[in-house]
Amino acid sequence: MITVDFSDALFVYLFIWILTIGILWARELWRLKAYDWSLSSKDKLCFCDHCHYAFLVKNNENITRCPRCNEMCILRKRRG
Repeated sequence: MITVDFSDALFVYLFIWILTIGILWARELWRLKAYDWSLSSKDKLCFCDHCHYAFLVKNNENITRCPRCNEMCILRKRRG
């Protein structure tokens, strides 16, 4: 049988936990980078006033229809 001191076992236990947390942290950083998204300069985010659905519209459109409820949505220019 292998004899292990209490301090050595505690060190190995803590090292395995720190290594596991480091691997999970690196995985989370990779996942956030891989699945990150942002709006392009050609699209705008529009909200339907009727059903509160958010959808993307082309930048040069002023009036569009909601894909969920087919309600007319007027895009207002925002200041600033």
